[in-house]
Amino acid sequence: MDNFYFKDLYTIKVNKISPVDQDHNLTFILLPAIGIPIKKYENFIIGLRNIGYSVVYADYPCCGENFPHITKHHDYDYADLLQYFIPNLIKHCDTQNFILLGHSLGGHLASLYALENGTPIVVVASGNIHYKHWDVKGRAKILSAVLLFKALTKTYGFFPGYKVGFGHREAKSLMNNWCHTVLTGNYSFSGVGIRQNQVKSLFINIKDDHFSPLKSTRKLAEMFSNPVLQQIELPSHIKGNKHSVWLKNPGQITKLIESTVKKLNIATI
Repeated sequence: MDNFYFKDLYTIKVNKISPVDQDHNLTFILLPAIGIPIKKYENFIIGLRNIGYSVVYADYPCCGENFPHITKHHDYDYADLLQYFIPNLIKHCDTQNFILLGHSLGGHLASLYALENGTPIVVVASGNIHYKHWDVKGRAKILSAVLLFKALTKTYGFFPGYKVGFGHREAKSLMNNWCHTVLTGNYSFSGVGIRQNQVKSLFINIKDDHFSPLKSTRKLAEMFSNPVLQQIELPSHIKGNKHSVWLKNPGQITKLIESTVKKLNIATI
């Protein structure tokens, strides 16, 4: 296990796993969702390794394996992750080619980084979270969530997601960025110039994922000139929140990633 220092403040533990035969010469850099520790991605990571890919992965700063954990004294935002987190993960790649692989929040970050740097991406269960991309019922829920999240963040100095079943202990500025996008649909806080480019990209939407509906995923994908957007339906025996329950049985998504990466030669920059 390797380490790096995020903003010269917090230690980040970096994990790497590689197949015996690296025929693909390709590394996925995994960016997780808010509040999901990287250990929950174990089945997914092993699945990618078993079909010939290397994976670099880490928890976000002050989360999961990384200490100290978030309090009101520990803060960062999207721009910090784009500038100080992702580039350091990339440095730990042992292969010539790599793809950013983002889930939910990780999909936002992968997309924004790709716009600036031309990095190929695979995005799973993610989208532009502007409230207008939900139906009427969904809009009411996500706008109510913003009011609650802002109030909790102001009170605690960080976001206590464990109190409301969304995330765990999350950085104040990160959640304020998240709320900004819900209300405006933009990422002006990121410092990234939003302009279409030719980045090779795959967006995977999960049918009936109420956290990332198809319209939301499509809007995020539209930041790129020629995105590939695929919707899948999870098998009926997989019960739970579609947004994250796929991690328990990720084979369907792993196969789709493998076939699309090969077909489109996504890893070639």
